[in-house]
Amino acid sequence: MVTLRRSIVLVPHERAALYLTRMHDSLLKLGAFWRVQRTIWRSPVGAGRRLLLSALFAAMLAWGALNVAFLWLDHLLFPGFRKVRVRAPIFIIAHPRSGTTLTHRLMLKDPGRYSFARAYELLLPSITQKKLVRGLGWIDRRWLRGTLHGWVRSKESAALGELQDIHHFSLLEAEEDEWFYFMTFASGVSLSLFPYVDEFRDVMTYDRMPPEAQRQHMQYYHGCLMRQLYLDGPGKVFCSKNTTTFIHKIGVLSEMYPDSRFVHIVRNPCEVAPSLLSLLGTTWRQMGFPEEDVRSGLAVIHETNMRAYEVAFEALDALPPGRVHILDYRDIAAAPKATMMATYEALGIEMTPEYAKILDELELRARAHVSGHSYGLEEYGLSEAAIRAAAPTFFERYDFGPS
Repeated sequence: MVTLRRSIVLVPHERAALYLTRMHDSLLKLGAFWRVQRTIWRSPVGAGRRLLLSALFAAMLAWGALNVAFLWLDHLLFPGFRKVRVRAPIFIIAHPRSGTTLTHRLMLKDPGRYSFARAYELLLPSITQKKLVRGLGWIDRRWLRGTLHGWVRSKESAALGELQDIHHFSLLEAEEDEWFYFMTFASGVSLSLFPYVDEFRDVMTYDRMPPEAQRQHMQYYHGCLMRQLYLDGPGKVFCSKNTTTFIHKIGVLSEMYPDSRFVHIVRNPCEVAPSLLSLLGTTWRQMGFPEEDVRSGLAVIHETNMRAYEVAFEALDALPPGRVHILDYRDIAAAPKATMMATYEALGIEMTPEYAKILDELELRARAHVSGHSYGLEEYGLSEAAIRAAAPTFFERYDFGPS
């Protein structure tokens, strides 16, 4: 039992219901921001790079403050969003590099069924901001022949370089819901730009946050979902994909949204671990951090990621039948149509002929695709034996032989 107010003691499901009684629009964590600044100026990188990083995080804070102002403006301009109900949302949750992006994008191919947030909408969470950007997109399509769209795509490719080959990213495509928190300093996603994550374990994972911070965290998220559904159409189903950070929220999400459904993807941790570390390591090295610091940060990320395996099974096992469906990563890549058909049947969703035809076309492309990346455990000082020991339940339940 958790005490949230003096003289009021709530059991978990009542606590979760309380999260929906109000929104928390101002989630900026100034304390975490100043800790980030101190960490940057104590880091061994050159003075010029320290100044650049300090300015980058200061810009994030300013962006976050602007977001707060627009979130408050929503209450004046679009008060109807507060009446929107989040009905039967679908949460695709797995460890990073486990096929969440592929599964999510497969589901979003179902015409007109789902609401979801594109990357720019995660960074600009208010209805007002999104309408302004969508209006600009309409002008670009109508009068500029897609010039702005092409410019954004070209700048993304130039800025991200080889990272695009490891994980395709675009401001115009769907991304993880955790990015709603990117400009708040209230989540580990805000700290993904540098390797000094060991000093911020209290914001890296939801279960390590104080109870009041957890309440604000989820109230903010609920407000973001209401706004997105208001914009996309309240009759749609919100469908999101998330990784390790959301594994720790499975329990509270299931209580907040009693009709919610979960898709959990399993991939051999011996493949997940080096793939994730490759992505983050490449990012940090491109930003010029010393190799020793990169390795130290990767060790913390690996530890956090491995701990989440047991957390995931504990949370998923507590869900009633019909609310969770388990997918094998190997099936998603090899047979997307059969995988989606099984997922829809398990979650009680009717598949339309139109969507089935789209999946047929995607299946042909999937058979022709071959990944160009491979990763080795030894490169990161890992061993298969250590990974198996850290995730015993996973290897007991799923048939993943030696790598």
